[in-house]
Amino acid sequence: ATLAGADDDSWPEYWRNNASLYVMVFFVLGAILANYLVEWYWRRWQTRCEHATGIMKESQAFSSDLIAHFVTGAVSSRHQFRGMQGDREVIDVGFEDLHLEVGTGQRVLRGVTGAFHGPRVCAIMGPSGAGKTTFMNVLCGKATYGKMTGSITINGKKADIQSMKHVTGFVPQDDIVYEDLTVREQINFSARLRNPKTFSARRLRYITDDVLHVMQLEHVQNSVVGGVENRGISGGQRKRVNVGLELAAQPTLLFLDEPTSGLDSTSSLALAMSLKRMTRLGMSSIMVIHQPRYSLFTLFDDVLLLGKGGRTVYLGPACNLKRYFESIGFCMPRNENPADWFMDITCGEVRHPIQRDFQPEMLFDLWDKRRERHFDEEELFEDDELSVEQRNTMAGEIEYSILRDALEQEWDKIDINRDGTLQADEMQELLAECSTKIPDPEVVRDLMNRMAGADAVEVTKQQFLQYLCSLGQQIAHDMELDDLEAQASMPTRTSVHAMVAGAAARLSQKVRSRGRSRDQEHTESDSESSFGSESERSENDYPRARATMTVKSRTVRNLPGFGGQVVALIIRRMVQLWRMTKQRAIFIIALIFAAVLFGALYRYIAVAPLWDATPLLYLHTALALLLSIFSLHVFGGDRPVFWRERSRGVNVFAFFTARVVMNAFDLLALTFVFTCVYYIVRQPEVPYRAWMAPFVLTAIASSGWGYLISTLVEPKHGPFIVTLVIFVTNALLGDFGNLSIFLTGGASEWVVSALSITRWTVGMSFCYEYTHLKPTPDPKGLKDMATLHMERDVYFKRDWGPGFWWTPVIAIALMTSALYSISFICLRFRYLDKQV
Repeated sequence: ATLAGADDDSWPEYWRNNASLYVMVFFVLGAILANYLVEWYWRRWQTRCEHATGIMKESQAFSSDLIAHFVTGAVSSRHQFRGMQGDREVIDVGFEDLHLEVGTGQRVLRGVTGAFHGPRVCAIMGPSGAGKTTFMNVLCGKATYGKMTGSITINGKKADIQSMKHVTGFVPQDDIVYEDLTVREQINFSARLRNPKTFSARRLRYITDDVLHVMQLEHVQNSVVGGVENRGISGGQRKRVNVGLELAAQPTLLFLDEPTSGLDSTSSLALAMSLKRMTRLGMSSIMVIHQPRYSLFTLFDDVLLLGKGGRTVYLGPACNLKRYFESIGFCMPRNENPADWFMDITCGEVRHPIQRDFQPEMLFDLWDKRRERHFDEEELFEDDELSVEQRNTMAGEIEYSILRDALEQEWDKIDINRDGTLQADEMQELLAECSTKIPDPEVVRDLMNRMAGADAVEVTKQQFLQYLCSLGQQIAHDMELDDLEAQASMPTRTSVHAMVAGAAARLSQKVRSRGRSRDQEHTESDSESSFGSESERSENDYPRARATMTVKSRTVRNLPGFGGQVVALIIRRMVQLWRMTKQRAIFIIALIFAAVLFGALYRYIAVAPLWDATPLLYLHTALALLLSIFSLHVFGGDRPVFWRERSRGVNVFAFFTARVVMNAFDLLALTFVFTCVYYIVRQPEVPYRAWMAPFVLTAIASSGWGYLISTLVEPKHGPFIVTLVIFVTNALLGDFGNLSIFLTGGASEWVVSALSITRWTVGMSFCYEYTHLKPTPDPKGLKDMATLHMERDVYFKRDWGPGFWWTPVIAIALMTSALYSISFICLRFRYLDKQV
């Protein structure tokens, strides 16, 4: 049955013969409903995570009250890392005679020699033009813009830091983050993509919680980061998110390019203190910083001071920098900021009190002479080692024997039913007695799980004692996580706890041996605080012998494979698309307007036969243009973030696949809206499924042009170029008048067939209508007769054998495959200098 007009009797038959339209309507409505349900679930999950963070903070607070109840004056760590672990090895970076020559022949770095030992916070300072960022780029393999000479060593062996990207991180000066994700989402997805695939979802959530706490972002964890147009969190918080993305990967070595740029002094100090805390987990930080205030400067363990021209003025412990300058004749005035004074000397703003003709360039020779005379560089580190390790000692070293005796005296009081274990009600009563408020049942359950494992219903005396003794450590003694994951390639939580506790015990012995001696029995009791024998500690202790590190085996992680990364990236992209409602709504409105305009134009104003190919050409061209512009944002919207993730090991093909898959749903939905509206207004005399199929092919192929152009050119040029390409390939080359000239064999036919989408899809629609409707124009309408015969001769001329329906399908599939493949190649190899 066909629809000749819009009379009432024809409408029921019209809808009966187009049941596929109903199916598509319900499909789209179902997809929209599913989208909102998933978004609702995601928001609930985010809220639950925030609630769980609050429970953990309360548990930590009750734990502090608990330890103070048994040992007066005992201090526990304010926060214990539950997801992040202390690395067994630290990385020492050595560099010898580093030079960098740029394309103009100018040397911007000259003969820098020294080492950064870990785990420490190291600062690179100097005036403008001193080559601070250049030196760090050379060190971490990003100085692709010049020729580098010299050598870099890792733990005494020549190595390329780029080969260690799994355990290193780089924080750029600009805050390169996803503006449409929340703080927690940013850090959680970074943890999912860059930690070993053996990590459980709970472990990754704990890592996210640790980063949020260290970076002081817990109170804004569910706030969208935002950008210039859509205001989100503050600039200081955004900077901390920028750093948190790298901390979520648990790097052993972290490079930071001016992390305090744009921050006030308070925010800068908070950021530096966060990095200082991470040294307790074995992480080293090397940062470029410009003129810090004194309180910030005191947090640095080592300082490399560069002068103009990229030469070394000083390299060593920060606490000895003032003494060094005084040793060469300078005298710091009273009430002077030492950091400013150091910079003034380097710039030549401070006159030498004795040598009147002193120039800043002489500082280079003075340092070289000191280094040649073996100026106490190693001794400086040794002198400072005690103070550094003292600062890194876990807060509140709790005596095992004191706790054991106190618990023996109190156990009968807290174990009310005398069964030798603590149940939930007894634990709740104990916590209420130790604190000023009654704990929530969730807090009680969380503490019991930490002490005795997942779903614990009781806690033994030994488990209770071990948990109390662990409260002075930075890494939590978490039996729950031990029970929920078995990791073959990473150290277990128990071994990490013993490792850190053993290190603290050895360190305390070292401190006491240097002047704070205690009785021998006290020393023995301290050694018990690691809950292990001497042989156990020898295997698990935090190693200081860096030379034993096997670089390759310790710097390559078993990251999530292609499948695991695709899943994480699809979820992340789905979350982003939820928050792009306005942008998508604009395209939907534009498509509806275009469909109504075309439908009304060819039905009521410039009336054209239903079989005419000209309206189909304009319709397909309009859809291709709108969807190719829509597809530009897929790879052109957040390129700097992709470059950052690519340089840290994210799989490019996984990223490409996730983006294309998620965009495919939008393409289908937009195509349906466009064709559905036009179909209802225009009312073609063919089933809807046959009407929509060629437009789906147009949508898929045109998206390939959008992907390709977005990976080749700057985003600001994308809309103009894609408009030009679609107009030429579809409107001009696809016009049936021009096709009659091009489709004569030879190179012109191959070029048009390879580039023009409408050469295939318009012909597909026309041939179907011609075959099924068998149009017979009025013999008096000579123009219509001529147009019909001309279009028939053009579109039936070349079908390559499979027929008028399947030939376009095959051709568009080949075209799309080529466009997608070239887009991936461009995404992978274009802008390589930005992906290191």
